[in-house]
Amino acid sequence: MSNEQLLVVIVCALFALMAAGNWVFASLGLAGVLGIWLFGANVTTAVSLQMWSSLNSFVMTAIPLFIFMGEIMLRSGISDSLYTGVSAWVGKLPGGLLHSNIASCALFAAISGSSIATSATVGTVAIPDQTKRGYDKQLVIGSLSAAGTLGILIPPSLAMIVYGSWMECSVAQLFMGGVVPGILLAVLFSVYIAVRCAIDPHLTPRVESSWSDRLHSIKDVWPGLVIITFIMLSIYLGIMTPTETAAVASAAAILIAVALRKMSFKILSDCAMNTVRTTAMLMLIVVGAKIFVMALIYLKVTILVPGLIASMNLSPTMVLVVIYLIYLVLGCFFDGMSLTLVTLPFVQPIILAMGIDPIWFGIVMVVLIEIGLITPPVGMNLYVIMGISEGTTLGEMTRAIMPFLAILLLGVLLLNLFPELALWLPSRMAAG
Repeated sequence: MSNEQLLVVIVCALFALMAAGNWVFASLGLAGVLGIWLFGANVTTAVSLQMWSSLNSFVMTAIPLFIFMGEIMLRSGISDSLYTGVSAWVGKLPGGLLHSNIASCALFAAISGSSIATSATVGTVAIPDQTKRGYDKQLVIGSLSAAGTLGILIPPSLAMIVYGSWMECSVAQLFMGGVVPGILLAVLFSVYIAVRCAIDPHLTPRVESSWSDRLHSIKDVWPGLVIITFIMLSIYLGIMTPTETAAVASAAAILIAVALRKMSFKILSDCAMNTVRTTAMLMLIVVGAKIFVMALIYLKVTILVPGLIASMNLSPTMVLVVIYLIYLVLGCFFDGMSLTLVTLPFVQPIILAMGIDPIWFGIVMVVLIEIGLITPPVGMNLYVIMGISEGTTLGEMTRAIMPFLAILLLGVLLLNLFPELALWLPSRMAAG
């Protein structure tokens, strides 16, 4: 068989394995092994080399460290305090505590690096509280689902670490590139809520807070703000690499939790075990993807795919539109990390051949993955919020997220019209 025919075989095998309900890492790995075997290469040598090179990475070391830091903040109760503290400052705005959903998710996103963790953490506190106060249910669940997606856009972001390692570009610059778009989307979410609630004030009761309440709330938010400020400044000023920053931030989170008497050996042990489980899951997917990529390299996909695109005589804009549509469609069926690792082997040669800035594309890709996180039928954030909000159906979730989905699509458009939204801050960094 020709390389083109072999490529069709292993891609069909990949999707057949996934459709059969196999784990993503197993589907990627088995499809890769099939491609290597059909090509006639030594499967054992190729797979062992890829497994070693995938895991022997200083950049990827940041993943378990950031996960561990987020676990410490979550299990010690520090992240829950963020919601309480933020609520005192935004309650009087049109939309009331709905703005605390957006602000708390944005702040926790700068700690966890995970959209699912962000939605679950803030949602667990916000949904019972706002339901009891009589807030419009669709606005509550919609705002939490959408704002939770900021977990992979505002640094630290696990998706950006994987993308940067794969594309061999600066993770620090990717982190900084996500700051402005992340803040912009959070503001757009809040503007929509404010306008909607100003038109129909009955959707959300106002929450009155005195200046005494606001000043008192500082004790709830300062631990999280200290960690967030440290992460942002150390990376922006080039004081430390993302991996070093993650290590120091994890240690700082432990010290803060101990100082607040919110740490115990049981909590520390649970955080470590959850970190191991999550990291093992992610690393297995990475290994499977790398084996799959090895098969693609043997089949010269880095030459075939750009050549195919060139033969279609599409403009760079049309090529990007096709890539965006692929992400939007696949986002309905894949979780964020799986979507990243399944698509990058095909997208990388196109991006490099077209001379597109990998930092800019990385930010756009993350926003597209965010859209997938709230797109039925496999939008993970939707199911997280459904699990917290008892009695909520998928139909209700779908209706609730539609306005926020439109805002995320607007974000993609703005990033294409104004690339500096993602590139300005990285260009101002002290070190890349």
